[in-house]
Amino acid sequence: MNLQKLIKATPLSPDCPKKSFEIELPSQCPICDTAYGEFPKSSFYISDYSGSFLYSIFFCPHCQQCFMVKYSTFSVSPGFADVGQIKCIYPRPSHITNFPEQLKQLSPQFVKIYNQAELAEAAGLTEICGIGYRKALEFLIKDYAIHKNPDLSNEIKNKPLAKCIDQYITSDSIITLAKRSAWIGNDETHYVRKHEELNFTDMKTFIEATQYFISMNLVVEKAASIPAK
Repeated sequence: MNLQKLIKATPLSPDCPKKSFEIELPSQCPICDTAYGEFPKSSFYISDYSGSFLYSIFFCPHCQQCFMVKYSTFSVSPGFADVGQIKCIYPRPSHITNFPEQLKQLSPQFVKIYNQAELAEAAGLTEICGIGYRKALEFLIKDYAIHKNPDLSNEIKNKPLAKCIDQYITSDSIITLAKRSAWIGNDETHYVRKHEELNFTDMKTFIEATQYFISMNLVVEKAASIPAK
């Protein structure tokens, strides 16, 4: 977690004085993804019936563009600066993962669904993006299983994901990662979570590792298909 930095903000209401806030600086620019840790160029605060909010304008020297961070604020105790916690960053990050070509060919639907889930997450739709990541996982595993067992295509398509992993995946690493990803993914769709300590960000990490192992296996297959001379 970034250290809190002290800044001064101008009120948007003319009847209020300038105030000091302890804020967390954004760790990267949402436009170019470059690591970031500079102070805002200017900050403004406003208080109304819905709460107190701070708006800070930042400038990224790498891409030469500005972005804004909205903070929700609260008082700690009299005599101390109010604390600002990052609520939203504008523009919202919209970068999506560019998967290896061999994975795009294996499972184009996985790539499409995963990228859509990333956009949902970037838009702040954290209650539904986990469902998208879970769906993407199912396409990835089933398409890989069909690749390894082309004669069983219809059977694999109609099997539950857990059974596909058990019956058609032979790599221990992929089995472990896919099973844990599926467990978390199921929690994303149910009222009661079985794994309270885990969430969709953990599932993303496991899916990323899963696709890496599958991609490497596909590369090995291609290398093995080259006849020796």
